[in-house]
Amino acid sequence: MQTAGGMRLPMGVVFDASFGDSLDDLLALSLLYLLDSKNECRVAAMTTTKPNLGSAGLYEVYQKLYGGRPMAIGMCTSGQGKETGSLLAAAVEGQTISVKSEIDTAEPHGLIRNVLQAYHDGNAAILSTGPGGNLKDLLGLPTALPVVKSKVKVLYAADAPANWPTPVVKVTAEMGAGLNYQPKAEDFAWAEKHPVALALAKEPNAKLNRAAMVAVLKVVRGAEFQVTDAVLQELVAAKPAPRQRMRFFGD
Repeated sequence: MQTAGGMRLPMGVVFDASFGDSLDDLLALSLLYLLDSKNECRVAAMTTTKPNLGSAGLYEVYQKLYGGRPMAIGMCTSGQGKETGSLLAAAVEGQTISVKSEIDTAEPHGLIRNVLQAYHDGNAAILSTGPGGNLKDLLGLPTALPVVKSKVKVLYAADAPANWPTPVVKVTAEMGAGLNYQPKAEDFAWAEKHPVALALAKEPNAKLNRAAMVAVLKVVRGAEFQVTDAVLQELVAAKPAPRQRMRFFGD
């Protein structure tokens, strides 16, 4: 999407995951927010399929850490995955989090629909790396289907609904095949309590398939973008760029 002056408006990206269960997801959101700080995209919404306040709270930590715009955080309130695993426990340890109860979160499906409405047609994308419950619930909303059809350019998903109405790219472990990027806790030393650093300090050998990071770059930079270890090394742990006001034609 471009303005009358020829400037491309950043694509809005909805990030949906069982957040806190996977190191890959933590790294992927770090990368997404880094690209947001460079005006390559916008983190449009963050939703979790994990009915766990720590998961929702961890999203809040990222939003504050990367200087993102304050936003509602979507959290499903039923289903599997309620437990707080060791990775999530380490990532939220000592963090200042205001999410204390379910009323501090939003229903994911309604949140996604409402956020998409703010974007130009075809200038939003959804990246879903976990169970597809939030996406299925989204399509179940009577008013959501036309919004999804018009706003969402592409869905990258590990578990896409069969009746999803826009192009879908399957997120699989094979997306990270051939990559060997391995983050270290000290890579994130620019932040006092970066969730990835805390998680790696606790679990330095946490499983990592790199697919979510690849998907972020494909969503933002295009399906043809070649993701390499050098690209991941440069971007994933980088300190966010100072935010600047975007200038449009006539400013």
